[in-house]
Amino acid sequence: MNLLAELKESLTDTVVSRAAYYVDENPDKTRIALEGLLHTVVAGLMKRTTTEIGVNQLYNSIQKGKFDGNLVVTFPELLRDPEQIHRLAETGSNSISHLLPAMKSAIGLAISGYANIKNSAAITLLGLVTPLVLGTLNKLVSEKKLDADGLAALLADQRDHLIEGTPEKLLDRIAEGLNIQQLLAVGVTPAKRSSLTDRSPVPERQRYIPEPEDEGNGSLVKWGVGALVVVALTGAGYYIWNNTQTYSSANEEQAFSTEFVDSTATAPTDSAKARLAVAAKTDSAATTTVSSTTALAAYLANPMAPAGRSFRMPTLDFEPGTDRLKPAGTATVQELATLLKNNPVVQIRLVGYANDAVPPMGNKALSVTRVQAIKSQLVQAGINFIRVDAIGLGTGIKPGDTTAVTKPRLKQIDVKVVIK
Repeated sequence: MNLLAELKESLTDTVVSRAAYYVDENPDKTRIALEGLLHTVVAGLMKRTTTEIGVNQLYNSIQKGKFDGNLVVTFPELLRDPEQIHRLAETGSNSISHLLPAMKSAIGLAISGYANIKNSAAITLLGLVTPLVLGTLNKLVSEKKLDADGLAALLADQRDHLIEGTPEKLLDRIAEGLNIQQLLAVGVTPAKRSSLTDRSPVPERQRYIPEPEDEGNGSLVKWGVGALVVVALTGAGYYIWNNTQTYSSANEEQAFSTEFVDSTATAPTDSAKARLAVAAKTDSAATTTVSSTTALAAYLANPMAPAGRSFRMPTLDFEPGTDRLKPAGTATVQELATLLKNNPVVQIRLVGYANDAVPPMGNKALSVTRVQAIKSQLVQAGINFIRVDAIGLGTGIKPGDTTAVTKPRLKQIDVKVVIK
């Protein structure tokens, strides 16, 4: 079935005119924006279902959320009342923030530029479109008796409709904004909840239940416990500070979030250069290993080190202009696979940069194919694909960057530890 075609049937002239009046925009531009948002939200949900967490979140939102199949029928009536529109847009905005975290602003900018409307109007219309999409999916889940895997498969089947039915100008914006170039190029592989074969279950944390205090000794016990807590926190703080200095290399990020966020490389500091120089003098044959997999292994072995660190992998090098790894790179992939098998909870993100693309391929496309090639080898080595995210950032220089500081065009692969 063509989900986009079914969704567009709900965008009647009445719906468009009422939405346009609410956001104070031209009806023709509002229709362009609404249709563009339908394509964008479907594409975002399609990407979301490539991870098990995303599949479960979407299915739960549809099954237990506030939007059901009846909303599709009553949608025009809901837009009669500005107060109801406001509530609907606010609830839809919250839903899209949950399902596509950190994507709402990017979607708003893409659609406002595409339809030539205010950014605030695009964000509001996104809040209105989201309930319509989720309500339609709820109706399909009920009619077709779909489970979570069936819903993921249904969305994956929309790829061809998305490519064929989306204007090229909008498709480029969607691909860039949602980082789904590879997904559109090679197809969608939805995650299945039964596919987690190489990830050991995370043991449940034991809840501390305090012993009852003896009458008359409560204050003494509290003071004693308080003193011990202060001492423990002081020691732990020093231990964390002392250990994290080991990992403050040039290519590590300072973000500690477990969300998938883009990583950027920075120039090595003088202290980092000095440490690398000492390591090289100590054992020149192990220089590249110390800067890549060995450092990563030590970081993973340190339970006090927080997630979010990035490591440059110099040995993950490719033949010029291609996605073929050099022999040393193949060995490094196997080392990464071993590390992931030894740390079954760890999830990583491969971040690729390229500056040697041969036309007509661009550096962005080449960086994407390179990280996907590494991910494929990890999967072939027995690593579940949902544990490895992969993005390509081209040369690492943002389009339109007119700053006076000259920035190098990068060619490297970074490994960011998202969950540890």
